[in-house]
Amino acid sequence: MPAVYTVSPITPDTVDAAFPLVGALTPRLEIERWRAYCDGLHKRQERDAPQRQVLVATNPRGHVQGLCLWSRGRHAVHGPILDVPVFIVASAADEAGVASALVDDLCAIAGRMDCAAIRIRSEASPKVLPQLRAPQRRDGRGVVVILDPSPLLDAPWGRPQDDSLPVKT
Repeated sequence: MPAVYTVSPITPDTVDAAFPLVGALTPRLEIERWRAYCDGLHKRQERDAPQRQVLVATNPRGHVQGLCLWSRGRHAVHGPILDVPVFIVASAADEAGVASALVDDLCAIAGRMDCAAIRIRSEASPKVLPQLRAPQRRDGRGVVVILDPSPLLDAPWGRPQDDSLPVKT
């Protein structure tokens, strides 16, 4: 059964629905911190071109099934790239379909931004490689997908405070 997912920038309406996905990556993250981070993204978008962008993949019923964070970066070999430090898929039934929808959208963005490559941090992403369409840059060359299975060290929305540490009184 082919599923259809809608991939779009995160909106105020999808911020709370996306929180469980980011919460799985950063278990001690508080929803207020996540909301403040997303609110900051929206405010930066209104002022100028965004530094970072969050995309969400929703199923036909409107449930958030995937999320990724991207920004334009620079690579020593490939030059301009689309850097994706957060790539999360939450679907028991169609993990490959959700991931493929996100990657397809990232490839289209990379092609429009004339990026030579996309670097994705995810252990799940190799499952979707055979399904990728090769996007083209303006000069006709393709976009390379670099898979980086290393975990995200510092979440871009900041470190949550650790309440488990003893406090000297």
